Amino acid sequence: MLKKIAKYGASFAAVSQAFVVAAYAQTASSLIGSGAFSNQATAGGGTLLGFIRTTLNFGIGIAGLIAVGFLVFSGIQYITAGGDDSKVQKATAGITYSVVGLIICFVSVLIVNFVLTEILATA
Repeated sequence: MLKKIAKYGASFAAVSQAFVVAAYAQTASSLIGSGAFSNQATAGGGTLLGFIRTTLNFGIGIAGLIAVGFLVFSGIQYITAGGDDSKVQKATAGITYSVVGLIICFVSVLIVNFVLTEILATA
């Protein structure tokens, strides 16, 4: 039973990661070339602000994927706890920490985009 859950969980993670990468690839091209530093080209042909935004968003996306992985893992631990209170507490703590991590990732995307567009654009 646990092998079956792990197999389906890994399949779900791979498919969801493919969707995230496809969505990120579509939006990353629109981010490069916008902002206050759009006239300052970097060695790669993009802009400094676009490179910073893309790099930070990519890092935050990876952190979000890790948080989702821990959320799935903790959920499987919760399901397979079998009523053992210590295992249930450990799994519940893992779920809580994963959700907090996801919230931090979502808020950090908003903060990074706000800082790069609003604060640096006026500097």
